[in-house]
Amino acid sequence: MHRYGLVMLLLLLAPAGLLAQEATVAPRAEIFGGYSYLRNNNNGFNGWTGQATVNFSRYFGITGQVDGNYRTAASLDSLFGIGSLLGITASANQHVYDFLVGPTATARFGKSSVFAHALFGEAHSSLSAGAGLPFIGGLSTGVTSATGFAMAFGGGVDIGLSKRFAIRAAQIDYVRTQFSSLDALASGFATNSAGQQNSFRYSAGIVFRF
Repeated sequence: MHRYGLVMLLLLLAPAGLLAQEATVAPRAEIFGGYSYLRNNNNGFNGWTGQATVNFSRYFGITGQVDGNYRTAASLDSLFGIGSLLGITASANQHVYDFLVGPTATARFGKSSVFAHALFGEAHSSLSAGAGLPFIGGLSTGVTSATGFAMAFGGGVDIGLSKRFAIRAAQIDYVRTQFSSLDALASGFATNSAGQQNSFRYSAGIVFRF
């Protein structure tokens, strides 16, 4: 009788043990890619983001991240209202890239997780002018560019779909860049003479786990 009771107890505890084991095991690496929206002053940038995290334990890892965000700063139609009449299109386009690395702390709940990170590196901002001319086609040239220190503090939520895949529902970062006053104004990334630029970025996409 005691033998059957012991067997039943083991059967009841086995699922809980498997869940606990799954919860304690972290993937060795996680690759994230998706959409990125950067907000700087009153300007909105759309773009992409890519991220790789190497986990040294269930809770801690090192993350490297690359982002690219873009916006059309001005167009001939919006400035003069005559571009479409002449068959000419022209615009000023702004590009912002950053390359960051730093520690990540993660709390895991089965297949899902919540994380926070502090990333440091550099940002590159550039301004280019483009034009479309009848019978000639499109022309583009760089106007100015700048590189400066950058850091991002934030975190997000990953909703696990399986052992290998998850949906990053939201990653929100406070991004601070330190372009010089002249570089920030010339490249179009800031509208004032401050030496630091404050932005917020939202990202979402797919996470691959290995």
